[in-house]
Amino acid sequence: MYEKDKEIDFETMANRYINRAIAAVWSEEAGRVRRVLDLSVGGGDTSRILSGKGFEVVATEYLVPPVLGPTILRLGGVNLNDPLPLKDNTFDGVNLVEVIEHVEHQPQLIREIGRVLKDNGVVVISTPNVLNMFSRLRFLFTGFLRGRVRPLHYRHKPEMAHNIYLIHFYELYYLLFHYGFEVAELRKTRIRFGSPLLAVFLYPFMWLFSFLSIIRPEKDPLQRRINWQILTAFLKPPLLFSDNIVVKAKKVR
Repeated sequence: MYEKDKEIDFETMANRYINRAIAAVWSEEAGRVRRVLDLSVGGGDTSRILSGKGFEVVATEYLVPPVLGPTILRLGGVNLNDPLPLKDNTFDGVNLVEVIEHVEHQPQLIREIGRVLKDNGVVVISTPNVLNMFSRLRFLFTGFLRGRVRPLHYRHKPEMAHNIYLIHFYELYYLLFHYGFEVAELRKTRIRFGSPLLAVFLYPFMWLFSFLSIIRPEKDPLQRRINWQILTAFLKPPLLFSDNIVVKAKKVR
């Protein structure tokens, strides 16, 4: 084992709130999950966290992953817009942290994750939360959401643009559902001061208008049930207040 939990200093990590949430989610899978694929690892913080918790980690990167220690297998040249160069039913878990918002072919990526996962495998995905209170207010006044607060830089090509493919929770929920997953947990990361205060005033109106637009008009029983699940998630603290969300889903078919 390369690093123990106590040796990981979350406070020195750039994304410490996200990493804390990721660590907590995977801690729940200890003993059930053994081999984890960590996609587009960047600096490798999450790979070290997973390894420190006793998981066998395969870390991928578009170019070459950083040196992460003797127990972490590195795999370079992995473009997430292409099919994953891995065999079917190979992993117990997949980790995708702050990556999906940079991927052009998101449906293909979710499908590929399902392919390489074993039955009852787990995927953990984090992404900017474009549905939190401040993001909704920002969109009202500026037209821009959390994760992309100003126009894309026109000197940058799309493949280099920041958060060009932001994804809403309900879109991610839809993709996971259609590619054989069931959302098991939604976890918060950082909550900014003031978000709960906004909710005190706006929550009743949000509930009412969401019900009238999402639930009441829907006649299809299956879609109505799913709409209730999504609305329930919309009005819980992770989606209302958190800067980023961490979604855990299980492969059920």
